[in-house]
Amino acid sequence: MEQVLANLRRVTPDERAAIREELDGHIEDHICDLLELGYDEKLAEERAMAAMGDPEEVGRELDKQYPLRWLVFMKVVTVLLVMCCLAVGISLPGLRHPYLNLQARLAPKSACPAWVDHMEEDVDIRMEIGSDILYIFSTATEAKGDTAVAEVTVFYCLYDKDPIHYVSDSGVFFEDCRGEQIYGGAGGTSTAGAAYWSWSGEVLYGDPYITAVNERYGTRQTARVPLVWEEGL
Repeated sequence: MEQVLANLRRVTPDERAAIREELDGHIEDHICDLLELGYDEKLAEERAMAAMGDPEEVGRELDKQYPLRWLVFMKVVTVLLVMCCLAVGISLPGLRHPYLNLQARLAPKSACPAWVDHMEEDVDIRMEIGSDILYIFSTATEAKGDTAVAEVTVFYCLYDKDPIHYVSDSGVFFEDCRGEQIYGGAGGTSTAGAAYWSWSGEVLYGDPYITAVNERYGTRQTARVPLVWEEGL
């Protein structure tokens, strides 16, 4: 039975269950007929199974009876229905909030397309701030002419651990690799389920990292953000 079903590629779960039931009934009827003719139970089972033929060949022949185009059509319809549900869902206030929270967790770049062209290096740094998560997802560096000064830009977002909650202000600042605070500028946008920032400040060309610092609730949290530089200043 399992070998026959393993060769069915074009059937739906309901069709697979129906085929299993039909095969099971056919084998059982065959065994009952043999028992009535005087066969003992073990021999009747062996003869009934042998009469079914090669299970892989039976499975392949059964599979041909179910057009592949119908299964493809059903899958396409299912995908379209899911997409419609999502389109309707994210337009509703109650469902839009979790959607934006999930977007910040998994694909923050899609929420800030105007910044994407300026992003150079992807990173994955997450800091827990109370019930919020600060997610640093990209950086960029730029030399300043012939000087040793360079500019670094950090792209990050904030989302709540609970998808239906709002986020609060991050309160994050940055230090260079020597422990000095970097005074720069930041801009961003905020949605119902997440907030996004682009921060820029000056460092020395070649600095290996900067440090993201969060001081809240009586604690100090830090995370190193690696910097990548082009060769040949």
